[in-house]
Amino acid sequence: MAIPLILDDSRAYLAGPVAEADTHSADRAVGQLRADYERWARLGLGLLGFTGAILGAFFGVGLIGAMLEPGPPVGVIDIVILVVAWAITLASAVLLVRLWQSGRALTRAAKQWMRAPYILGGRQRTGAGWVTARTINLEPRILVRNITATLAVLLSLFGIAPAIRDMVEGNFDGFSASMLVAGFIALACGIGQMGGVITLVSGASEADPLWVRIRSSLAKD
Repeated sequence: MAIPLILDDSRAYLAGPVAEADTHSADRAVGQLRADYERWARLGLGLLGFTGAILGAFFGVGLIGAMLEPGPPVGVIDIVILVVAWAITLASAVLLVRLWQSGRALTRAAKQWMRAPYILGGRQRTGAGWVTARTINLEPRILVRNITATLAVLLSLFGIAPAIRDMVEGNFDGFSASMLVAGFIALACGIGQMGGVITLVSGASEADPLWVRIRSSLAKD
């Protein structure tokens, strides 16, 4: 059975809060949206798509580079491997884009619902909000996403940096190109995942009276 990227129970909250929304409704919406976004199934699909896109692009670009080099003629097996590699890359890329789009919808809606009780006056900002805004990153499901996003960005450096070095030294070849493409895929995945976490942290920060005062003073300036 296919894993839904957005659960049916979450769709009613994607449009964001309405003017008459109370704190109970907001808490229920935030709980549903966050639980949906933070599902381990979504993270597993992301890791699957990430692995497929990285390996598929690495071998797909590398094979094209090898075929363009002087050497033995291209055989049927080479063509088959190339087609399979690019099919995996494209399928994985589609999965990653859909995960990003659905994750953005869930986190943006969750952010709106997290802010609603404070903006509408149903809940007061307290010192506990300062703590919540800073400890959300330590929650297990968020912490794992912070770790995987950081590792993806670090991995991108191992692909992009050597490719740029080869380009500067005039040694850029098919292997360099495959490293470059894989590096940019890793970078995009890392940034995309960080964006979702940052959106949730931004919503939680609405409960922080210190941050709200700073933001208000900056807005006035």
